[in-house]
Order: sequence, then structure tokens, then C-alpha cells
Amino acid sequence: MAIFRPTMNSSASYFGICAIALNNFEDKSAEFDWADIFIDVTVNQEGSEYTRNIKIAGSLEKDAKGNITGGSVLKRMYTFFDAIGCKAGLTVKGKWEDDKGDAIENIAEYLNDKCVPALIPDDELVYPYLAYIYKEKPKKDGDKAWTRVYHKVYENHDSNKAKLEADIKWLKDKGVIKEATDLPIQSHGNSLQGSGLASL
Repeated sequence: MAIFRPTMNSSASYFGICAIALNNFEDKSAEFDWADIFIDVTVNQEGSEYTRNIKIAGSLEKDAKGNITGGSVLKRMYTFFDAIGCKAGLTVKGKWEDDKGDAIENIAEYLNDKCVPALIPDDELVYPYLAYIYKEKPKKDGDKAWTRVYHKVYENHDSNKAKLEADIKWLKDKGVIKEATDLPIQSHGNSLQGSGLASL
């Protein structure tokens, strides 16, 4: 008769710098009056059965003729697009185009077609990007701390872990990332084991 061993549950939490894979893109800009851009990115996290979401959303600055002149959401969007190798973008008129100048009618469909890998079994899924996952500090004491994935990602290489660690430290120092600090956090999977971030 075969030996029986009970399954040991891991006590690891899934926060810090973690490996992720792109799962799905959704354009939610039509749902919010204030959002000229609202790209909701569902990602798989290595070692977790649950998906997470990266939200890139905001309004655009425009001149009297309606031409785009700026907006911080553009920098966030293009930083993310560059990281995942996406060449799409907006014209000054607010229309989506690829790098060849061809119109993109549905940006979510385009991103899903170009940037999300074909459906493969979970045990064969690769995690080509690094992202920072954290519990956001509630605005009011007693409110729930929501899990967030910061929008800046890097390709999953050892050298990029240090880059993302430095970025996150700067963002925390500047108050851009406000993190709930009373949660037990440790590294998991490709998280930075032994780093300061792993214990935040």
C-alpha cells in the first residue's frame, strides 16, 4: 500500500515583486465620464490561483480644438505598452492606431490578439513580466485595504528586479504608493526573497 502524506499548505502571501502573465484586456472608458482612457488588464500571478488587475485610467488634456496636448495617463499607458512590446497608441484626435498608421477599431481586441498568449494549460504558463503587488492603505481607518498591482512592469529578468525595487522605493518615498503596513507579507515564487520589499 502506498505511503500517505498530507498536503502541506504554504503560508506565503502573494505580495511584493512577483512574476505575472497577461490574461485579458478590457476597455472600460465608455463606463466612466471622467475616463478618456481606462484599460483594465487582468493578469495571472505565479503561484496563485487568483487573477489580479492592473488599471490604467485617466483623462486627457485637450486644446480648444479637441486635440490631445497631454495627460499623465498617457505616460502610464505608454510605459506599460513599451514594457509589453505593444506599438499601439493614440493620435492627437484621440483615435487608436498601430505603428503602421492603421486604425484600431477596438483597442481591447487588438491588445488581446497581439499581447495575450494563446490559451495553454496552467502548468505550462510562463510569467514573462515582473510587477509590484500590494495592499493599498485605506483612505479612512477601518476601511478595507484593497489589493493593487502597480502599472509599471518589467520583463522578468534578475537585473530588472533591482530596477523595480528601486522604482517602488522612490514611489513610496514620494507618497505615490500608500501601502497598508500592518499586513504580513513575504516573498513567493519569483518575488525578491530576502529583500526589504519582501517583508513590507
